Amino acid sequence: MKLGMLARTPLAAAALLAAMTGGARAEEGGTNFIGLGVAALPVYEGSSEYRALPVPLINYQSGNFFISPRAGLPAMGLKTDLAPDWTAGAFVGMALGRDSSDADRTRGLDDIDFHGVYGAFVEWSPGRYSLMAAYRQAAHSGYGGTLDLRATYAAWQDSRNRISVGASTQWANGDDMQTWFGVTPSQAARSREGLEAYSPSSGFKSVALFGTWAHRFDNKWSAVTTVGVNSLVGDARDSPLTEKKTNVFANVGVVYAF
Repeated sequence: MKLGMLARTPLAAAALLAAMTGGARAEEGGTNFIGLGVAALPVYEGSSEYRALPVPLINYQSGNFFISPRAGLPAMGLKTDLAPDWTAGAFVGMALGRDSSDADRTRGLDDIDFHGVYGAFVEWSPGRYSLMAAYRQAAHSGYGGTLDLRATYAAWQDSRNRISVGASTQWANGDDMQTWFGVTPSQAARSREGLEAYSPSSGFKSVALFGTWAHRFDNKWSAVTTVGVNSLVGDARDSPLTEKKTNVFANVGVVYAF
């Protein structure tokens, strides 16, 4: 499968991967882990078509260095403790694109390339709560940047199980909105679906609610399941590319702690 053909659902994927990572990390007592999941996601945010795709699950930390999911794929960076329960860091990684052939609605539009990203985050994690803000900028010219806000809560746990719930939202600048939800006049002329030209503005573009169940088989192996719903808002919701204003997403994965 080409990377360009993989679904790119920024907020949904970020919420899903963050929830899985947080749940598994807490369940394993902060150990590093590696694993693989299978996700069911819309072809793109707002698409009525769905597909399944593999999701790498990696969480590694050595000193200030870390590898963890960012922008839907593992990224690496450096982080430091600012104060008790406060952490900040910076990262570089990769983000998925979108081929015009991915869905009927996108035929005739330009491809969005697989591209690099960089950004920074700050997180507050007192007890069972976690609040995070992260800004991610595309290294590709004109692709723009997004601000992610996320809150999670470990609602219940015992010796082998942990259930977490969370909510997240994403703000996008004008370039990001135009890249993913805009239609230029030339693209409208080429559109197979007869899309009209559309120029969205910067603003909040989506909100998501999700839940995660982490089950530990033994000291090394765990299974993690996440389900959630992601809803477009603002100019993203009104885009001619948007077929469904609300999408569901789900993932099941297995991780090995080391």
